[in-house]
Amino acid sequence: MTSDYVLALDLGGTDLKAARVLADGTVEGFSRRPSRTAESREAPFAAMAEAAAALVAEAPPLAVGLGCPGVIDPVTGTLVDRTAHLPHWRDLPLRDEVARRFARRVAVDNDANVAALAEHTLGAARGARVSITVTLGTGIGCGIVIEGRLLRGAHGGAGELGHAPLGRDGEPCVCGVPDCAEPEASASGLLRRARAAGIEAADVAAVFARAASGDATAARLVARMADRLGAVIATAVDLIDPEVVVVGGGVAQAGDALFAPLRVAVRRYALPSHGGVRLVAAALGERAGTVGAGLLAWEAVRRAG
Repeated sequence: MTSDYVLALDLGGTDLKAARVLADGTVEGFSRRPSRTAESREAPFAAMAEAAAALVAEAPPLAVGLGCPGVIDPVTGTLVDRTAHLPHWRDLPLRDEVARRFARRVAVDNDANVAALAEHTLGAARGARVSITVTLGTGIGCGIVIEGRLLRGAHGGAGELGHAPLGRDGEPCVCGVPDCAEPEASASGLLRRARAAGIEAADVAAVFARAASGDATAARLVARMADRLGAVIATAVDLIDPEVVVVGGGVAQAGDALFAPLRVAVRRYALPSHGGVRLVAAALGERAGTVGAGLLAWEAVRRAG
């Protein structure tokens, strides 16, 4: 085991993923545990400490990288305002809180951003100049990488694609944006609609399986979700003009059942001049956020000299 590593943490509303990450992106000791975000303000920090205790080698990490839901101010490392996935945190100086607990240099960014950095550097978008990574789960995350650098925006909020006002039926979103696309275009939205339509499905994969087996209702719901997601992605394609759009999250494992209608929808809504964009499945799976958090930490180490 090398002594030169960073501690990488990928905090989600349900799980905390953690690993040691080497300078070349190699992952050691990958683990997952409950993130405990619903319990209290301190509980997620306790989960981080538990993960670190299980991973820290004889030598301490050179730095800590953290991916976190919500808008992260790129200058201060503060979680701006709030996010539904972290109910006990609001305007939290996250980078400083983690640095105080670990006594190490800390780099923190939005969880979709760090996943995008990983896919661009080592995954499905490797070799591209411009890429977008869209993560599908409870919501829709998005990270944009241009010439190897994350596009964060003035306040850390670049890439909030899921909250574009492209919804069609007015179903409310926790963000409060009227006609937000996320309730219709996300994996959780598809599962919710399927259950409301009487489809007994344990997860979104079961909805895709029902559609593939000829269930007309499931097929209609999948088509609707792919159409709205395609409109969202096409908006980003027209604005950013990427070479590659990477789609990740558990729903991406549906393969052609998702990607076939999604590619049709992106072609329908994007400008013809942008039709050369490639739409591909993520390559790093559930480890993308952890790898990206590690790469972020290594960037901080190199900047510090």
